[in-house]
Amino acid sequence: MPSKVASLALPITVSVLADSLLSLVSLVVVSRLSMAAVAAVGLSSYLFFLVNASLTVFAAGLSVVASQALGAGREELAVRAVGETLGAALAFSLALAASSPLWLREYLLLTSQGNEAVVYEGYRYALARMLSLPALSLGTTLSSLYRSAERPWPPAVSSVTSMAVGAAAIPALTLGPLSLGTMGAGAAVSVASYAGLIAYAVWRLPLPVRVLPPMGLALRVLLVGLPAAAERLVASFAHNVYINAVARGGTAALAAHNIGLTVENLVIQPSFALSMAALVEAGRSVGAGDVREASAVVRESVKAGAIWMTLAALVLAALSPTVGYFFTTDRRVAELTTVYLLLAAASEPGLGVSAALFGAVRGMGSVWLPLAINGFTVVFLRALPAQLLSASYGAVGAWATQVTDMYGRALLALLAWRLLGARKLSKRLV
Repeated sequence: MPSKVASLALPITVSVLADSLLSLVSLVVVSRLSMAAVAAVGLSSYLFFLVNASLTVFAAGLSVVASQALGAGREELAVRAVGETLGAALAFSLALAASSPLWLREYLLLTSQGNEAVVYEGYRYALARMLSLPALSLGTTLSSLYRSAERPWPPAVSSVTSMAVGAAAIPALTLGPLSLGTMGAGAAVSVASYAGLIAYAVWRLPLPVRVLPPMGLALRVLLVGLPAAAERLVASFAHNVYINAVARGGTAALAAHNIGLTVENLVIQPSFALSMAALVEAGRSVGAGDVREASAVVRESVKAGAIWMTLAALVLAALSPTVGYFFTTDRRVAELTTVYLLLAAASEPGLGVSAALFGAVRGMGSVWLPLAINGFTVVFLRALPAQLLSASYGAVGAWATQVTDMYGRALLALLAWRLLGARKLSKRLV
């Protein structure tokens, strides 16, 4: 793997692992409340997957534009892109947080298939966590800036700081001494999000940062980020169809799904780190006019993605028989967690290949190709088959579609790369 990609991927891995560890802490603490609380936090996690997908339009677009601008030596363009993007992201997050009481309960009723106990706990958790949105907007913008400037450690320190604060705040607010239940867990996550921003105050900014009113450059960032955001939005809606299929298995299946997903997220984070690192390096290469180097980033990153995620699959398979009992004493939930993790493990090599390739392709400027392929597979190879299979096989039938989704995605990605190649996919956006 090119040394620059490796140097970027390591701290990004630290950052995303810290974020996942915070989710794990939340799950462990909430599991002490009730099975309904575990299922509620799981459903709310899908909601915040949707929220993060919306924020991707800012982060993804800024990463591509800033990487190519810095690769081309146009720092003043990167400065304006950061400022205008920050202004737009903050306005969006404030509006979304303020409106959440109007639609949150209806969303939870729909996704839980009317499970009132889950809706009650999920509403308390999600409403408190909505307070974190302005911090998330600022944090994602700053992390995009630092990574595009090949300075990935400040975002890693920010994530570790957030995780450390959350690890203390979540049990304190959820179980005692305040004993606020799921509302306390959501509030603690919000507190941790703001605490993570403190880390940026001790680092020298790679470029001047100021909040600017969104204008023409912000529109360019949004247009570049739109396909990545649309991809995550499609995936979010598809995953809500998917989780609806899982919900047919009842509360035990939802709880097992949440436990399995949280554990899986810890193991698969290197694939997303590699994707982000490949985006930055491929973007800087294209910005500098070096298409051959961008092609090398793709080849080596795909190899690394396949290797890393094969190892991840072995780890998940090894953990699967026992990990469920760490979170629950319910034998049925623990057994279902084992099934989920085994099926997830079987899909991981496909995820590694597609994540690495699509990260580099986005950085090269071809932002629509990942949307086309990922949108197709998550709908037609996961969400819809999950609905069909769950009718006969319950949650296990739905979980099996992870395999068809990830390998279909990897095969289509490799086919597109072979047919188009680096020169056709490279597009200078600045």
